Amino acid sequence: MTLFKTKKETAKLKALEANYAIISFNPDGTIIEANKNFLDAIGYSLEEIQGKHHRIFCTESYKNSQEYKDFWKILNDGITQTAEFKRIKKNKEPIYIQASYIPIKDNKGKVYEIIKFAQDITEIKVQNLDYKGQLEAISKSQAIIEFNMQGVILNANKNFLDTFGYTIEEIQGKHHKMFCEQSYVNSNEYIKFWENLNKGEFNSGQFLRIGKNNKKVWIQASYNPIFDTEGKPFKVVKYATDITQRKEMIFQIDNNVQNLTKSLNHLNEASKTMEKGAKITQNGSEEINDSITQINEAVSNLSEKIESMLSSISSISSTSKEAERMTKEAREKSKQTTQSMIKLNEESQKIGETMNIITQIAFQTNILSLNAAVEAATAGEAGKGFAVVAAEVRNLANRSDAAAKDITNAIELIQTLVKNSLDSIHSIDNTIEDITSISTDISKSMKDQEDISNELSSTSLQASQGVNEVTNSMNTVSQNAIEGEEKAKETVQATQDLINVSNELISILQKLK
Repeated sequence: MTLFKTKKETAKLKALEANYAIISFNPDGTIIEANKNFLDAIGYSLEEIQGKHHRIFCTESYKNSQEYKDFWKILNDGITQTAEFKRIKKNKEPIYIQASYIPIKDNKGKVYEIIKFAQDITEIKVQNLDYKGQLEAISKSQAIIEFNMQGVILNANKNFLDTFGYTIEEIQGKHHKMFCEQSYVNSNEYIKFWENLNKGEFNSGQFLRIGKNNKKVWIQASYNPIFDTEGKPFKVVKYATDITQRKEMIFQIDNNVQNLTKSLNHLNEASKTMEKGAKITQNGSEEINDSITQINEAVSNLSEKIESMLSSISSISSTSKEAERMTKEAREKSKQTTQSMIKLNEESQKIGETMNIITQIAFQTNILSLNAAVEAATAGEAGKGFAVVAAEVRNLANRSDAAAKDITNAIELIQTLVKNSLDSIHSIDNTIEDITSISTDISKSMKDQEDISNELSSTSLQASQGVNEVTNSMNTVSQNAIEGEEKAKETVQATQDLINVSNELISILQKLK
């Protein structure tokens, strides 16, 4: 029976030797023995540690601490120490062990040896430290709150409490619904939300929640069911980030983008209208150019006609001046003729008076010849010669009388003609006066017309120059209209591109919401 126990105990010791790092110490901490597992884990050989104190495996701060003195005192009191310990390997690297320091007592209950059974948990410890560091980092940057599966609040970190404006006492033991809008709490969506979490389904997204004093808080959160050893969810941990400011900014950006899109649509329409206007302007410019060309030709023709009219006016003016000169001469000659005719009339009157005297003389001569004939007849033969003379005298008197009558008639005719001529000459004088006045007026009018024509010629020249400038301006306008049309097309395209970008941005913002 004793042999069986010994073999059984031996097997157990071998199992311990195979799976644990084992080292033994005197009660004062001096190293007695160490197995291969321990030596491999710590990096020493047995010769390097045997007889030395346990403190060679400890940090400077720990081996000089009261805690370390108490550690050995407790062991010497016979109390086992089991925990995780940080120790230092030969190469100064830390090693983490899960160990039990077991005091061995003699028959009198006095500790004479301490055996340590240890396992290297460095990898697990580092991993746990990593997890712990991550959790601490998450706790520093995230708002964390825990719920049971019914939605009752278990705990919350400072970030969560600061974000929602509560203390832990104000929320602990209350339901998650206190952070939700009433319309959402009463919805099937909210019921489904907790049903899915109780099924162990993870949920994440952006959520609108209500803080203290109805403060609206937008969070980017994940609800994470935590499972027990049987794979059943027993609590929910929510990790959240306050995105209220970003969300409001997104709403503002979205609103601005919507307004921008409207503006871009207006701009697009305006650009299209501008493009059409530019085309119309171009066509109108071409038509105006054609009209200006016709105007220019008309102005040129007008200038030529004005030049021709100026030449005619100059010629008419010269002729008018000559006519004025000739009428003045005619008026002078007419006056001279009038004087001559008046003098002729006066002389004819004098001749008439003389002819009257001659007629009277002829009459008296005729009377005397008749008396002489009577006397000659009375004288007989002696008076024959005298009778012949008397007869001749009477014939001469008759002929003189007849001639005097003829001359008188001729003089009367001349006087009549002279009178008529004087009347005509007076009429001619009046006409000449009128002609002279008209010629003077014509000459003055021609001068005024010449001045006006010169001004008109100058104006037409300026008009021609102005038309040329307008032509150049319209050519520039036409060119600008062409360029404007191209720019309008580019603006339309650019605006369309901006609208597309704006629409894409709206789509992205909708997803961010």
